[in-house]
Amino acid sequence: MGSWRRVAELIGEHKAARPEMRARDVYKLLYQGVFGVGHIMGPGAWDYLQTEAQGLDVKAQPRDPLLETVSPEGSVVRVNLRPFIREGYTLNKLMEAMRESDITGVPAAFLESWEAFAELVWSGQLDFEHNEVDAINRALDRARPQPMHHTQPYRDAYYPAYRVVRRREILKILGI
Repeated sequence: MGSWRRVAELIGEHKAARPEMRARDVYKLLYQGVFGVGHIMGPGAWDYLQTEAQGLDVKAQPRDPLLETVSPEGSVVRVNLRPFIREGYTLNKLMEAMRESDITGVPAAFLESWEAFAELVWSGQLDFEHNEVDAINRALDRARPQPMHHTQPYRDAYYPAYRVVRRREILKILGI
């Protein structure tokens, strides 16, 4: 039950900051907390990071925190690119943190968090659309969960731009 409480707290924090969050956005959050961004760490990762950063209006989304926890136990975080750049950190350092993070997730860990979320929704403890949760559950490959994109309402409202790393790696980079 402790893991359910941590999942509820994590999702509650994100939902409070981003009320347009839908069930698929929660899936992405929980997925990243277990698997990180390994799916984008191929040969083009550096070019993709540079291109994304160059296209950002760093003054947009001024309330975005530098770091946001994405795992129930707190070991994995999103590094929001806009505040990262605004505060003068270099993309080289972020790429270093991404490489050093080497997050290799276990499907069972993701499924535990996702199932806790689903139960919290079905029991009325979290306010998300039941039919969206059910649709994701039906499509979910439990042996090999796949990443999902943010929903269009989430993208339109928040223009997310971040990378996912281990907290300890980014704290080293930030000198904290």
